[in-house]
Amino acid sequence: MDKSTEGEVTSQKDKGGKPSRWWMLYHFWAGICLKAYVDVSGLSKYVLGAPGGADPSSASSYAGSAAILAVGVVVLGYFLSKSLINIIDGSAMENKVKMILKTILPIAYFAGAVFLAMATAPLFAASDSIQKTSTTITQQSAMKPVMAFTTVQSSEGVTEADLNQTALATLETWIVETILQKGRNKYAEMGYNPKDFKPKVEANSVYITVGGKKLAVIKVNMDNSMRSVTIMGIKGTELHRVSCIRASNHDIPVWSGECGKEVRKTFGVSIQP
Repeated sequence: MDKSTEGEVTSQKDKGGKPSRWWMLYHFWAGICLKAYVDVSGLSKYVLGAPGGADPSSASSYAGSAAILAVGVVVLGYFLSKSLINIIDGSAMENKVKMILKTILPIAYFAGAVFLAMATAPLFAASDSIQKTSTTITQQSAMKPVMAFTTVQSSEGVTEADLNQTALATLETWIVETILQKGRNKYAEMGYNPKDFKPKVEANSVYITVGGKKLAVIKVNMDNSMRSVTIMGIKGTELHRVSCIRASNHDIPVWSGECGKEVRKTFGVSIQP
């Protein structure tokens, strides 16, 4: 590897100080590998359950739920990879060692996804079997657990003062459109025409100030079958985002349960009843 190639591998930013396209693809690959693990291991099926029916309406609801989960998993994998690279760059290792680690990580992501899927697939299969035999209510009406996780990225100079209503509306639109696109892709994979994927989407966004911290809260309800809540805030020069997902039509408490725990851990704030 010559010096010019080495410089490209070891630098995550271009001359303008923004993440290079190469590194964006690098981290996106990590997100794809994580999603592959979730799908192959059966974790996604465990979280979502099986489609509630064979009609297009049921398929549409299931595709919407799968889309929200897929978006969350890919984003999580992206930022986990980014954090790992930052740790390597900040370590005391020699530059040549750092370069070698960065070169083999994509292979490790894929291999890890494969081996972890093989190891955990029997566990999720057994859990799914137990779940099917121990409940008498339908999968659509059963309350699913809340899945909560946090991602961190550079705020790119954005401060709390920039969190205005225009920014909130733009963010809400982006989240909804991303979910819909993932849903169309999943709908097509199930053998349906993606043009017929027209779920009912309800979204609303607000700013909440808690303990002096301004947070954006975005709620999405997809076809009354999937709920998601995104809580975003600025900490120093970083944008922190808490994502909470439930694969059923049940409200997600922001300040209690799994979502509340993640919000407290990430932002250090809470609203006591």
